[in-house]
Amino acid sequence: MTAKGQDSLKEYTRAQVEQHCTHDDLWIIFRGKVYNMTPYFNQHPGGLAILRYAGKDTSTVLPYVASHGIAWKVIEKKLQEHLIGKLKKT
Repeated sequence: MTAKGQDSLKEYTRAQVEQHCTHDDLWIIFRGKVYNMTPYFNQHPGGLAILRYAGKDTSTVLPYVASHGIAWKVIEKKLQEHLIGKLKKT
């Protein structure tokens, strides 16, 4: 996505993202962007582990999960597919 495309992303507050914290409504924050991971829930290789981060900021965790090092390119692609907005600066 171009810088211009990033500017046009819808903004969400942390409180809004926190409301999306179930297996059938699962959003995460990663590096200031908001992702709707609901469609990916049943495909997640770690199964229910993804629920631990539902509605939360994963920026300090996601890159360091051991199994993610192997699949980082796949994760980046999945994140891009599920990008819905950016975190509103407070």
